[in-house]
Amino acid sequence: MAEISVSNGTKISYHDSGSGTPILFLHSFGHNKNLWYPQLTHCLELGYRVIAPDMPGHGDSSFDPNNHTVDLIGQAYGEFLDILGVDKAIVAGISIGGYIALRMCARRPEQIAGLVMICSKAEADSEEIKERRRSQIENIHKNGLANFVETGAPKRVAPKTAEERPWVVDWIKMMNYTVSAEANAATLEAMAVKEDDTPTLATIEVPALILSGSHDIFIPKESPHNLEKGIRNSVHHVIEDAGHVASLENPNAVNKYLEDYLTSL
Repeated sequence: MAEISVSNGTKISYHDSGSGTPILFLHSFGHNKNLWYPQLTHCLELGYRVIAPDMPGHGDSSFDPNNHTVDLIGQAYGEFLDILGVDKAIVAGISIGGYIALRMCARRPEQIAGLVMICSKAEADSEEIKERRRSQIENIHKNGLANFVETGAPKRVAPKTAEERPWVVDWIKMMNYTVSAEANAATLEAMAVKEDDTPTLATIEVPALILSGSHDIFIPKESPHNLEKGIRNSVHHVIEDAGHVASLENPNAVNKYLEDYLTSL
């Protein structure tokens, strides 16, 4: 297992394969680096260097509640790239991975060679979404991690995925169980208080690919359109029959759009 320690003491576990242009893959809440298996395999075969870290508190990375904000995780990933000797990377983020990618764009735009946002947004949470996240935190404290995982995992995918490919839900659950109750709760709170990165969009000068799930119930419907309008050189595609984990639910479509985007760069 590859592991790097950054200056705040966080130990980041990661995959790193290939020797071409680097792509940094940032996974979603409650999952880990293995979420990206279809994209890591595809992009490696295309000749790219693929780097996928476990977010702090997820998978095999360490967890420190004092350093667990979207902005601080973005800072840690910037340092992580420095240690790996990566001056510039295409950054692909799904859900909170996209939130973190935008923080990296805001903090150190010189590190960003391209941007892929999947099932993500720039806006801060609405009061309704904040209330939902804090209800989830309360549920974790009251009913435990297993209840949170078993009831929540099926909601992350489209109905068609759950019906026809139940193994996707099982994969999500397996990843969910690698995250402690404490880290789940802290990550939900980190998302609830994240910065509004809408102003950051106008500062992004690299081309961006935006992908959204047709049945994503966690990202507001207008959010991917706001990303497309805010980033001057961007394109948006909807992944059909996909919920909040489009990269795993419909990997063929995601890989096709990703390959087209990478070729355009």
